[in-house]
Amino acid sequence: MNIQERFDPEIKKIENEIIKKLLNYTVFSVRGEITSKILFYFITRKDLTQSELQNLTGFSTGKISQELNNFLEFDLIKISKKSKPWIYSMESVVAETFSRAINLLKSNIKWEAKFFEMKKDLEDNRENLQNLNGYTEVKDFIEVNLMRFKGFKVVIKLWEELKNKYEKEDKKLNLI
Repeated sequence: MNIQERFDPEIKKIENEIIKKLLNYTVFSVRGEITSKILFYFITRKDLTQSELQNLTGFSTGKISQELNNFLEFDLIKISKKSKPWIYSMESVVAETFSRAINLLKSNIKWEAKFFEMKKDLEDNRENLQNLNGYTEVKDFIEVNLMRFKGFKVVIKLWEELKNKYEKEDKKLNLI
């Protein structure tokens, strides 16, 4: 299927150069080429269909669909039109950045209950375990992580407030 290009050829060339340069930065390589390219196209174009993304990136329909589902799951994009073809939108680049960071911290927090369980097991079996090599290190590791989870919750709350603030500002400026 041939998709009509929305950008003039010169602008498209500049867009391609920007995306190519951004992909070379280590900070984006963590996300993977597929995720990063799709993210960059949402930043430059805001609204995209699955077919447009496939045409722009050269990735298969399945890979594009999988990435779009991941973006939707983490509220990084929205489906702005439910009729076919669906149009996916990134409403705010700043909000997307906060969403990614928040979701990363939340994925760590899911381990909190397990760490509390491990702490309780250590406490319940302290007499049998405290003289074993590594006991103190494991106990300290658990305590440090439990403190991290508390810190993550504070940071998440702050970032969610900032994300909401930027979304409101974007709406006032008609960027959304």
